[in-house]
Amino acid sequence: MLNELRRVYGSLTQRLVESLATPPRRLYIRVNTLRATVEEVLEEMGKEGVRARKDEEVDEAVYVELEGPFKLPGDIDKAFIVDEKTAASVMMGSNLYRPGVLKADSVRRGELVKVVSKHGFYVGVVEATMSSSELFRVSKGLIGVNIVSVYRAPKINELSVYRKGLIYPQGLPAMVTTLFLNPREGDLVADLNASPGGKTGHVVQYTKGKSRVIAFDRNTPKIEVLKTNLERLGLNINVLAIPYDSRYAHLDFNLNERVDRVLIDPPCSNLGVRPKLTFDKTLMDILNNANYQKQFLKTAYRILKKGGVAVYSTCTLTLRENEEVVSYAVKELGFESIEADSRFSRLDKVYFEDIVGYRFHPLNGDMPGYFIALLKKP
Repeated sequence: MLNELRRVYGSLTQRLVESLATPPRRLYIRVNTLRATVEEVLEEMGKEGVRARKDEEVDEAVYVELEGPFKLPGDIDKAFIVDEKTAASVMMGSNLYRPGVLKADSVRRGELVKVVSKHGFYVGVVEATMSSSELFRVSKGLIGVNIVSVYRAPKINELSVYRKGLIYPQGLPAMVTTLFLNPREGDLVADLNASPGGKTGHVVQYTKGKSRVIAFDRNTPKIEVLKTNLERLGLNINVLAIPYDSRYAHLDFNLNERVDRVLIDPPCSNLGVRPKLTFDKTLMDILNNANYQKQFLKTAYRILKKGGVAVYSTCTLTLRENEEVVSYAVKELGFESIEADSRFSRLDKVYFEDIVGYRFHPLNGDMPGYFIALLKKP
């Protein structure tokens, strides 16, 4: 995996890996501008004791700053062993929930317990809300209240602006992806990997509900999550959500050469997600991802109108899943690689063979790792 990253970052690879192990200082939120202004949201968050600021470059983006790092107590013997995703959440101040717990020492309710990732990273301390014997009889629910963690962030989903559907937690690069796509009122947009609905909702918001969006994801539970998020935000406007493997949308739906814009955000190795506490992907994982990602691009080419535009994005950093996949789309499928509005200072514009792409990463503006490319069907 390090060799794959060295292909991109060379002598900066070790510095990159160290940066990925920490969360970005800014936690970003998209304001639902169909329901409130940025100023109204900032004011309401301030009344609840949360200081948020407007982003300098993306109009609908606000952020709060993480506090920390804090020193964790060294005298706690009992431990919950958790998966990497759960460890990253607890590291940033979240409570501990059952699905992420892999193992547990013998613990009593009310006892202080340290939370450790399966690879040994100590990320926080929680007060157990149930005993270890109770824990393994349930499949969901709160296991521990966060007492101290390496970093601390406001619990966004407990704020009134969240409950009212005025905000959606979303990374800045994901917001920029929709801005690059630049959907217009009246467009038919296909989101091929739509859940949990951040980009789908942003398209609705961006076009003031006057585009039409077909949102695909591969199973019903994912589509239910998308619907729940859109309904909370009031952004379920002209959206058709379909549980379906969108790699075959050109075969089973009457969409060929009818779609104006396509969003492709396929499964990837997630190497840009921060904090990244361990690198457990193999080269075979990367190769399998790349082959899978190409299938969505094939469908996108089929369903786009002539002159239609697709945006390809991932939250990973390898050439094989980013530039090389986009180069394949140009050489083998017939797409044209086109330039995007690159006024954003916290990304790098990159050239590879016959394509142009845009990379976010920790070494420029303390961003997560993220890649975007724009493709046009001639």
